[in-house]
Amino acid sequence: MLSFRARAFIHLRRALEERGYLEVETPLRVRTPGTDVNLDAYASEERYLITSPEFHLKRLLGEGFTRIYQICHCFRKGERTLLHNPEFTMLEYYATDCPLEDLMRELEMIIWETAVILGVSKVEHAGVECALNPPWDRLSVDEAFRRWAGWSPVEAFDEDRFYFDLVDKVDRHLGREKPLFFYDYPAPLAMLARRDPKDSRVARRFELYMAGVEIANAFEELTDPVEQRTRFEEDLRRRASQGKPLYPIDEKLLEALLKIPTPTSGVAVGLDRLVMLLAGAGSVEEVIGFVEEEL
Repeated sequence: MLSFRARAFIHLRRALEERGYLEVETPLRVRTPGTDVNLDAYASEERYLITSPEFHLKRLLGEGFTRIYQICHCFRKGERTLLHNPEFTMLEYYATDCPLEDLMRELEMIIWETAVILGVSKVEHAGVECALNPPWDRLSVDEAFRRWAGWSPVEAFDEDRFYFDLVDKVDRHLGREKPLFFYDYPAPLAMLARRDPKDSRVARRFELYMAGVEIANAFEELTDPVEQRTRFEEDLRRRASQGKPLYPIDEKLLEALLKIPTPTSGVAVGLDRLVMLLAGAGSVEEVIGFVEEEL
């Protein structure tokens, strides 16, 4: 498994570098790990271990870089299942002058080319089989919820109902037979994505599902520092209401946003999950060298 994993990483790097991406490194210990209500960070003395390299990668975009990527370890509290480990490996990459649809097509080809070199034409998980040959499927969040949950989260958003129905009614239909780009999330779930200029009710965001497993999360990036600060402050109010730790806002990120062109898009790919599927493993523990209890 470790040999297979190493080969997958080699080919992913090659596919990115052939497309003009530069590999960079950013800190693993930071002053702010973000404000996402659903993510809790590990403290490391006066700093925190990263939950994602996103903020520092965007700060590099603000310095004029146009196509960059990083493969690194990330850390998130309370995440331990067949598909989660508290320490995991992320591929994250960004491109300026890149609408979300272009990033979608590029990610499809990067993963497909890697799979071909590894001799993999289909993946399976928990009884769900998925052929990898392009083109992959596309489905909007609103259409999926209308079809399988019977309501529109774009017209009448309800966060609790959304996540309940996503897990209970929608997830199991995603990425069957072919990988699926699940796009146009309701605007309240925009996170760091910009709203669609043609329909402010939705965000320029997609997730990629393969064999029912979420593999990647992508944004056409919000580059308005005023709106981003407002979102961070709202996240912090929600964290406070839930008694969660409050992390500082990254002021240098907000400064960098002013210098990032629109459209810029970025994607985070869970490499442990991707390798798990490509290798035919049943859990992420099978494709990493050490699990939490062994450290």
